[in-house]
Amino acid sequence: MQEQSIMKKCHICLKYFSPEEYFLNHLRVHSKTLKCDFCEKSFCYQVKLNDHMRIHTGERPYSCEICKKVFRTNGQLTVHKRIHTGEKPYSCETCEKAFSELSTLTSHKRIHTGEKPYSCDTCKKAFTSSSYLITHKRIHTEEKPYSCDTCEKAFTTNGQLTVHKRIHTGQKPYSCDTCEKTFSQQSKLKDHKSIHTGEKPYSCDACGKAFLTNDNLTVHKRFHTGEKPYHCDVCEKAFYTSSDLTVHQRIHTGERPYSCDICNKAFTQHGDLTRRKRIRTGEKLFKCDTCKKTFSRQSNLTDHKRIHTGEKPYPCDTCNKTFLRQNLLTEHKRIHTGEKPYSCELCQKSYKTSTELSRHKKSAGHLNKLETTKNTESSVSTSFVDFGEAEVKLEAKEEETLDEDPLFINMEAENVEETIKQEIEEDGIQDKDSLSNISDEDYINTIDIVDHKIELS
Repeated sequence: MQEQSIMKKCHICLKYFSPEEYFLNHLRVHSKTLKCDFCEKSFCYQVKLNDHMRIHTGERPYSCEICKKVFRTNGQLTVHKRIHTGEKPYSCETCEKAFSELSTLTSHKRIHTGEKPYSCDTCKKAFTSSSYLITHKRIHTEEKPYSCDTCEKAFTTNGQLTVHKRIHTGQKPYSCDTCEKTFSQQSKLKDHKSIHTGEKPYSCDACGKAFLTNDNLTVHKRFHTGEKPYHCDVCEKAFYTSSDLTVHQRIHTGERPYSCDICNKAFTQHGDLTRRKRIRTGEKLFKCDTCKKTFSRQSNLTDHKRIHTGEKPYPCDTCNKTFLRQNLLTEHKRIHTGEKPYSCELCQKSYKTSTELSRHKKSAGHLNKLETTKNTESSVSTSFVDFGEAEVKLEAKEEETLDEDPLFINMEAENVEETIKQEIEEDGIQDKDSLSNISDEDYINTIDIVDHKIELS
């Protein structure tokens, strides 16, 4: 008769083990006698220490036979191979969602239980996994241990670095099954697929507007709260998103990282370059389902659709008047605040909008003076709120097509009807009737016309 195994109890964690060798192996968990020579982190087993040391040495001895990607540990390679095979051996008993790693399943289960066992010592924020906590702590320490070999930009996680490197390589490994468009991140592909399905799973509690992604919803909510968490170090101007701040900072640095491969003109935003190329080809990709009108920009189409629906989703919190666009609301609010951020370089008179300033310059004859001073050809330039710092030039013969106002080109913040009326009264301009009758459709049509007046030389 086989002798029965004796259960051994750990006096530290009170767990039981059998046979005895399991118990002896377990004791090493509490001892962690093996220390790293670089960072003094300690481990229970030599194999774990060896795996850890490769973080410092950069050694990656395990390679995938299919895509040749290399890894520090054999366990990482095993998990990676499941990307190619599609294997997801770990499934959730509650929702049946499957995962390629056991640790991912463990973290996922906490969504159902609400458990967040890992908390930050600094701000007490809690997380479902230790890896999330480690990444979060770098916000407080400002540690960015992962740097790009090409441009030396640093990141808080290795995943962020991996995605960043694809900017340099141009790699876009994730493709859409429907339209074959490719993406550098799997999350971007997931968001993109919602365009085909029409699904908008994220809705705003305040106004009910739905969004394709949670990130879009988060940014949208800031319009309700007025929160602008991203501040410029140079001029202290605040922004709703980090991308808006990045584009703004190029005003100070003069950086224009996107250049046309035909004419070599450079732009501050990739979208500006894309729109320039569409203007060259006359391409209008965005079509209205109701009237079939086409537009060169998605934002123009979105604004146009509100003409059909009558939607004006942006209300003034002072007088409750509603507007078609967020930027029209911004212009309108200046009636209440009295803010006039646009001033003339010659006479220092201030205005609420850049259009009003431009109208003043023309009526006062300042344009000729400025042109003489700058010794430049006759042109008019302005900045689009939506275009970053994209320059727009209108020839004199084109100006007369832009309604009564030859400088009607700020597509994100112009022709707020109430503001125009008030400025006409202040300035004594005689074309009040023609300007006050500008409709929403004329406004949006004018925007699309202006898209085709960007200098192509």
